[in-house]
Amino acid sequence: MYKRSMAVAAGIFALALIGLGVNLRDDSIDLDQAVVGRAVTHIPDPITARETTRGPVIGFTDIANTFGWQGIPYARAPVGELRWRAPRPADRWQAPLLALRAPKPCMQAWSFLAGESGTNGDIVGREDCLYLNIWAPQNPSLSQLPVMLWIHGGGNNQGSSRFYQGQKLAADQQIIFVSVNYRLGHLGNFSHRSIRNGASNPEDASGNYGLLDIIAALRWIQTNIAVFGGDPGNVTVFGESAGGRNVFGLMASPLAKGLFHRAISQSGSSRSETLASAENFYDDRQPGWPFSANELLAELLIKENIATDRAEAMDDLNSMSDPSIAALLYAQPAESLIAASLVNAQNPDKIHIPQLLRDGHVLPEQPFAELFADPTPYNAVPLIVGSNRDEERAFMASDPRFVRTYLGTIPSIRNNKDYQRYANYYNWRWHGLGGSEMARLMQGGSEKNQVYSYRFDWDESPSNWIVDLPELVGAGHGIEISFVFDDYIGAMRLPFFYGEESLEGRKALSSVIMDYWGQFAHNGSPGKSRDGQEWLPWSPNGSNTMILDSPAGGGWRMEAFNPSIEEMIQQIEADTQFDNQRQRCQLFVESFFISYQSADFWDVERYNNLAGGGCSQYSPYLFMDSY
Repeated sequence: MYKRSMAVAAGIFALALIGLGVNLRDDSIDLDQAVVGRAVTHIPDPITARETTRGPVIGFTDIANTFGWQGIPYARAPVGELRWRAPRPADRWQAPLLALRAPKPCMQAWSFLAGESGTNGDIVGREDCLYLNIWAPQNPSLSQLPVMLWIHGGGNNQGSSRFYQGQKLAADQQIIFVSVNYRLGHLGNFSHRSIRNGASNPEDASGNYGLLDIIAALRWIQTNIAVFGGDPGNVTVFGESAGGRNVFGLMASPLAKGLFHRAISQSGSSRSETLASAENFYDDRQPGWPFSANELLAELLIKENIATDRAEAMDDLNSMSDPSIAALLYAQPAESLIAASLVNAQNPDKIHIPQLLRDGHVLPEQPFAELFADPTPYNAVPLIVGSNRDEERAFMASDPRFVRTYLGTIPSIRNNKDYQRYANYYNWRWHGLGGSEMARLMQGGSEKNQVYSYRFDWDESPSNWIVDLPELVGAGHGIEISFVFDDYIGAMRLPFFYGEESLEGRKALSSVIMDYWGQFAHNGSPGKSRDGQEWLPWSPNGSNTMILDSPAGGGWRMEAFNPSIEEMIQQIEADTQFDNQRQRCQLFVESFFISYQSADFWDVERYNNLAGGGCSQYSPYLFMDSY
């Protein structure tokens, strides 16, 4: 998961522009809003006046017969002494708060996902970013509607709530839609002894500040959503990519118990980290991650001219007191912290900040794969889990190992056979670690904990002599978001990824997906589509997965789809198409050690004895830079 959002969004967007010969002067498309995500200030409407526990708010009348409120603070600004602390309740206000504009994103390195104008190397957003947005139907069918809280993706390093407009979903499915900003990168995920030992409570010491932000938003919903027409006793959390990963974090956290009642993880993952991984130097006896807290601190000491190199910085940190280290950290502008985290990254999108930290309080100390096998210690609620058929192709399309480019943008697959072969492995990993393995664990632990599995197969993006998007990207990562929101300009920020010829099929598929998601929010089961196709719970045998495709691709139907990790490992061992044993070892490491999806299935003994000669001569860290 290292080659993330910025390269993907920029690359595919450029491909779509070039490949389709788009007229950038087309006045029917607001490129600033659709691609950059620039916020719009709405006109206040007195009919939207509501009284929250912290003060009055006024929103606006929006499309699809909805009311909207954007930029409501759900927690105090996490600045100054509140940096690296659990979120506190927002300050009270007296005059009506005009909730008319999408909030700034949380501080991050610029990418398309930030929703801000910028270029590579810019730092955008702000620390004061803990705000949420709400859309509600103007004429609700019930006095209290189900609530759906959307958690954006971006690797927990990037992203913003402002791209995701909930009007159509709210109106079509009669739900209250809420989206939330939460702290990112080292501001949202940071565990170090100097912070932990200076904390006054376990939440402040946990390091899981981004997850705690989402929990704070759920608490806000419990006390406030009724005045917006929502039912606090029927809350669904749903998110994509890192948002789906955070959904699993909420299911694992005892602090989130009772705050939500259903969950949807779209292309999520179950990876969590130990405190040692989050804190230690990468070459310690108990290794940390290359972007751990100590590695960040070493860069700060060098930047501040306290140390001349990493070796001296390591010695200094070992001799510094906790208060001295904490003082250095708190004195840094947020921009400096983010810039320091980029120093050792050849590509900013290759940064994997340790996240979902198993601190023993916000998250249990067990890996998720162990935790979810027993419904007793986690928040076992009805779950939809799934991924896209060609997840990894969205990343492979900008990976020079697999694709060369002409004129800086026009892609050409180096070897079609290898491209398909590696895509099959990588997609197997996505479906297994983030989908079927989780379904197998959860469904096996409790007969009443219904799990519903899906695979999104739509791949009807345009193709021409310049670029074949179905072959290059297919049903790639993130494409299903547009269908969930029935928004082909804003949600994926790729308005030219969808040709006119696919419109009818897209609309049909989007309607089905929205119905399934909405029925799940209402009832805890996706139920049946309008044409009678029932979505059955996952089971280890038979038709266990809903395939989501347009009518031209076979439509929506139940199929048997049960990729197992053990079968994937056996295939890696039996594969005779590797040029050498090192390639086999690299794929195993990419899949189970540095994989974004999960490290719970990493088996060092299996690795050292991997068929073909074993891999003990190749340290797993050897392959960090190539992934």
